[in-house]
Amino acid sequence: MIQTAEPQVKLSGIEYLLLSIQANPGKSQRWHLRRKHMYQHGRPDWHKGGSGCGYFISPSYRNILWRDHAPLDVEFPCWVPSNPIFNGGLGKGLRSKSGQMHLTIPGWKRANQTRTKLGLPTIPYVQPSK
Repeated sequence: MIQTAEPQVKLSGIEYLLLSIQANPGKSQRWHLRRKHMYQHGRPDWHKGGSGCGYFISPSYRNILWRDHAPLDVEFPCWVPSNPIFNGGLGKGLRSKSGQMHLTIPGWKRANQTRTKLGLPTIPYVQPSK
């Protein structure tokens, strides 16, 4: 097999994030986004992990492919919060000080599909500790 400097398989943003969370569970959203930016663009993210944050607030991915296991202990103003405070009135939500991202079972299966695509062995699912 001839080794080249260019990868033979290009991962999408979601595939890269799934592999990153699978390999590094419990790290923050920004940590994973900084790594994704470096993978896609080959340079540091000047927004310090802020570019691509839509992956983590999207209802298509959040609580479906991954879940934040950090305690929700910071109140913040927001028009459409993902974790609303119903007693505090409209426009308020709760978030964690720093996320602890873990894959759900469907996210783990999709990460293993990506590992197969890269020719890597699959990893059995491990229940995250809370």
